[in-house]
Amino acid sequence: MSRRRKLRQITRSTIMSAEERARHLLDERTERLARRSGKAEEAAATVRVLVCSVGPEYYGLPLEGVAEVLAFRIPMPVPGGPAGLVGVLGRSGHLVSVVDLGAAVGQASAASDVEAENQHVVLLRREQPRVALRVDRALGVEDVLPLTAEDAREFRMEAVVGYAKSELGFADQDRVLSLLDIDRLLRPFLTPSPASGV
Repeated sequence: MSRRRKLRQITRSTIMSAEERARHLLDERTERLARRSGKAEEAAATVRVLVCSVGPEYYGLPLEGVAEVLAFRIPMPVPGGPAGLVGVLGRSGHLVSVVDLGAAVGQASAASDVEAENQHVVLLRREQPRVALRVDRALGVEDVLPLTAEDAREFRMEAVVGYAKSELGFADQDRVLSLLDIDRLLRPFLTPSPASGV
């Protein structure tokens, strides 16, 4: 092969590799942008919740609906109140109705008052009436990604608006929690009733 021909092949391979490098750089940038927009979409789809446990179940309360988490103290009972209403507490000069989250979602109640030393009361962000939820434990705040319809089971009650995977407080492998709508959850307790105290 002549030197001139060899030089032409080297020049062509250099030109080709420059084009390939440019194509490769463009592909890398495209992938990075796609990853970035995918993360942005995922971040936009996440929901910030307070993860709570009641017995073996886990629930996510939307954080914008939570005002405060308090250590449980035994509330004053309300005679003739609806099932699930534990009683009322005084808080900052106002009466707060305490609803048992377990009873509200149709499962066993949170532990009895005698076993309540580690329980929490989740004060909800609402003016009238003031309501708090008794839970076994408030485990922490977490950004969760709701499961898609294919991943989620049929919703088991009206107050459950979805399911999500969580990393907080789970000892087993099924790290799924139920996402709750607070207004739907409280609807049965907010119907006017003279004896309810809610």
